[in-house]
Amino acid sequence: MKRLIVVAIAFIFTYIALPIAQAQTTVLLTEPTHRQINGQFVDDNLATQLGVTGRLGQIVFNPPSGNVLWLIDPALIDEVTDMSNGYNMTDNKPGVGQLFAQTWLAQLKRDVGYATVTALAYGNPSSYWVKRLSPHNESYLLTISQTKLESLLERPVNPPSSFNSTAAFHLQGNDIATIKDDATAFDETAAYIDPVKIDTYRLALIKTLNPFLSKSRRDYLIRDLTANAYTLTHLVHLTPGKFTITSERQKLPITLVNSFPHPIDVQMNVFPRNARIIVNSKQNLTLLPKSKTQVFVSVYVLTSGHSGLTVSLSTKSGTQLGDAAVYPLNIRVISPIATWLTTGAAILLFLAASVQSIRRIRKRNK
Repeated sequence: MKRLIVVAIAFIFTYIALPIAQAQTTVLLTEPTHRQINGQFVDDNLATQLGVTGRLGQIVFNPPSGNVLWLIDPALIDEVTDMSNGYNMTDNKPGVGQLFAQTWLAQLKRDVGYATVTALAYGNPSSYWVKRLSPHNESYLLTISQTKLESLLERPVNPPSSFNSTAAFHLQGNDIATIKDDATAFDETAAYIDPVKIDTYRLALIKTLNPFLSKSRRDYLIRDLTANAYTLTHLVHLTPGKFTITSERQKLPITLVNSFPHPIDVQMNVFPRNARIIVNSKQNLTLLPKSKTQVFVSVYVLTSGHSGLTVSLSTKSGTQLGDAAVYPLNIRVISPIATWLTTGAAILLFLAASVQSIRRIRKRNK
């Protein structure tokens, strides 16, 4: 009997304790980005939210008690950390939220001291758009999110096993094409720039896929992405020029600039503007880091006049680097073909005149 009583009491206590042990409060800390790629903030609304009465401040300064699971977006902590160190707005004026950020971060670290923390995917993007626009970066994103958050909070955190959002919000066709082009530009130049910078570019792209961004802010960030992608792809470019050709065969010097800190393999594509010249259409080159390289393009002249060369640079996979350049050509040379044509015409005229003279002589003799 005593044994049955003991078992019953143990069962009751287990039944009571089980829901208590399982009860867990989940706290979600995330916020759409407030800054552009260069680190400047587009507004100071984040500072307001970090205050005691702000949305993010209320969560951190009045945390739930008991068993709490913190789901934290490392992009938010990244931005708040930068704010805490002092920051500028897009007009280069200093922001006003440094003290708010310092206080908020200190309180957050106290809140999560012994709690379970799991990283959200950086920027809390929609998995729907990540899979469509940047599928090859999916695993990279989940891995770097844990690494980033651990570094920022200075403590271990759990990795994100999946994306928090699956929202398929509307993106216009031109925005989709632009983001894809920007992603390609970042991937194509990744081998030639500082790894920290390429992470910055890739993560900035991912942040545009946050479903809670306003349309106007997303449009602004996509334009910022495109401007940075343009700058990257133009770190390799051609210098302008024009030439006068005075011989049948001539080598024209064209200067290629590589502003990357690493060597880069490029393909130079050359096309004549008309049929007055013949050129070698392709050259594969390796440009040294931070260099200017002079390349000679061999030109064979067919006839005098005005022509030009259209020259472009691309990666081996075909992504264009810089803008195509047109080099005007003023051709002042009589080529052998032109000489042959002129001589041939003169001979024909001479023969025609001779035949005419012979005919006249024959008529007189008759």
